[in-house]
Amino acid sequence: MRGKQIGWALLAVAGCGSEEGRFTPEDAASDVVDATPDVAVDRAVPRDVAPRDVVVNTAPVVVGVVPDHGPFTGGNTVVVRGTNFNEDSLARFGGSLVQPRDTTLTDSRRLTVLPPGGRPGLVDVEVEVNGRTAVLPMGYRYDSILVEPDEGSISGSTLLTIRGLGTHFTDATVVTLDGLPCVVDTVEGPERLSCRTPAHPEGRVPITVESGDERITVPDAYKYTDSAESTRGGLGGGAIQGTVSLPVLAAGTGDAIPGAYVFVGEDPTVAPPRSTRTDARGRATLSYPELRGPVTVTVGARCFNSHTVQVFDARNVSLYLYPQMIPACAMGDPPGGSGGGRGTFGTLVSGELIWDGPNEFAPNPWRNIPLPRAGERRIAYVYTTQADILYPAPTPGDGGTVLEVVQPGYGGRGYPFAVSGRPAAMAVYAIAGIENTRTQRFTPYMMGVARNVLGAPRAEITNVRVNMNIPLDHQTEVRVEGLPAPVRGEPDRLRIEGFIDLGGEGVIARPDITLNARDGSEPFWLVALPAFTGAIADARLTVRGIYGTGTYLNSPYAAVIASGITTPDDTVRLRSWVGIPEVTTPVDTGTLAADRTVRFNVTGASPDMWWMNLSGDVMYWQTFAPGPSRSFAFPDVSRVMGLSDLPEGQQLYMSITGFRTPGFDYNNLRYTWLSQYYWTAYSGRTLLFMR
Repeated sequence: MRGKQIGWALLAVAGCGSEEGRFTPEDAASDVVDATPDVAVDRAVPRDVAPRDVVVNTAPVVVGVVPDHGPFTGGNTVVVRGTNFNEDSLARFGGSLVQPRDTTLTDSRRLTVLPPGGRPGLVDVEVEVNGRTAVLPMGYRYDSILVEPDEGSISGSTLLTIRGLGTHFTDATVVTLDGLPCVVDTVEGPERLSCRTPAHPEGRVPITVESGDERITVPDAYKYTDSAESTRGGLGGGAIQGTVSLPVLAAGTGDAIPGAYVFVGEDPTVAPPRSTRTDARGRATLSYPELRGPVTVTVGARCFNSHTVQVFDARNVSLYLYPQMIPACAMGDPPGGSGGGRGTFGTLVSGELIWDGPNEFAPNPWRNIPLPRAGERRIAYVYTTQADILYPAPTPGDGGTVLEVVQPGYGGRGYPFAVSGRPAAMAVYAIAGIENTRTQRFTPYMMGVARNVLGAPRAEITNVRVNMNIPLDHQTEVRVEGLPAPVRGEPDRLRIEGFIDLGGEGVIARPDITLNARDGSEPFWLVALPAFTGAIADARLTVRGIYGTGTYLNSPYAAVIASGITTPDDTVRLRSWVGIPEVTTPVDTGTLAADRTVRFNVTGASPDMWWMNLSGDVMYWQTFAPGPSRSFAFPDVSRVMGLSDLPEGQQLYMSITGFRTPGFDYNNLRYTWLSQYYWTAYSGRTLLFMR
């Protein structure tokens, strides 16, 4: 593919002249497109030849993909280059449809897409426009590993999580970045490990993972940066020495926000150089000799939320602001643009549950499940794995509820099912047992798992065979230690959940073994777990404890997650809880104090970071603060032209969340750490008040 692009580019340069010989792959794509103009052009016609209409080629053409590779999970940003694209264009990678909502027309020559998940290797890239399809053979490669985060400080020590699909990580696996060792921290299974980066100069570098004879190299997989000026946002660059640089970007699009107001401290009217506005590129610089960390900075912009970062010491601060849907901004898109989309589609998975037995060409009876008594029935529920523990198991529905009944004339070898799944790499699993028909109490006995099922938008996957041969005869003891003390009787309920992690294929949620109690004074037992052998030999157990309020474990709450457990026969200890914030002012449903400050106490351990969100009908304010902080202030930004204050006399909703994550460094914060996916413990509280 690249060779073809270069050849075309050289022809274009030879025909048009060269400007110092500069050329990029994107330039090459552009030159190819120019050879097929979107509109007819005037041409000289000999006098003795009758004029004829010039035929314009309206068929789509695909000439390149930038970048030309990405992780097996999909979801990375890719630009498809070509010509004759329009708003209704549909893209496919390896035959799998890109979600229409993830397809954005930049212009007639560029589509920005988020590819679906795919099996590692080269695949064709297609674009369909008005029923006509263009194909770029082998135009994109799915990498067999995913690196998270994909950028970090030049000083090193960033904790990377490397997820694989079909990989074979072991304790002997060696990881290098540009030839330098990334010290392996933990190996959670054949498809997941973590390591700490070495120091390295700025720039993109390849990452190589070697496990025996298996060698995986992904070029440009990781970016070393001395700046937080990135697509992920956050803090970085080392200690403040007189200057702080601030790119201010629109969340969702990454577009620059010009004219945003930036100031140091709690007085928004402070004079320059302690205040400034972003330029046309969304960049601002605060610079004066005595500027040293730690400092607090607030950013606000017309039609966007305000954002405060408290008590940090980082010379580069990249922040995202969210558009505000208020009447003054309703005419047209706010600065930075707005999102859109054309819908999303899942995957339909169908197949059979197979029981071993004498029948070779017909379903066998469920002999590994006890005979039902009066008022009971044998039943199996079929699910697909979820991306992580943040999502509950999908509802099986009628198609995923399987009884020991075969319809007359059915010629299959098992019991048919049909369920919906996410468009990604996944596994299909079934839990079979005895159910009381009156109480719906379900007792699981057997499990089956079909691995390496690759879903795609609008795809129909058939003939998935789930062998029901995994006994659910193991149990895990869970002990809760150091549970946060309740305040005024809250929290009042504890829930223990178990998940089976299959690495790149997601997690098996087990709602049927969830346990509930009032406190953690007694051990818990997660029963009906499988041995990690056979089809799930690489599985790991994750246990989550949630200590919350009321039936739905609402605010206030705390949670701890233990992961990477290699056998269900271990004793799991849930400890290192984060203390729950207890707000002292304002009280719930009260009024914000005159100094515009929220204060709180914490009984128990502090988190790595506090994340505060304040919202009302027409406003939103976000604050980041280090774990030792015990207050949040809201400066009156309405004293600055173009900015709005907290609404008076209206109810405001505030959530305070504290979390802990491995390898955390507040002064090198990345927005990716705001995802619960990275948290090992967290707590929170919500309240309502007025100004």
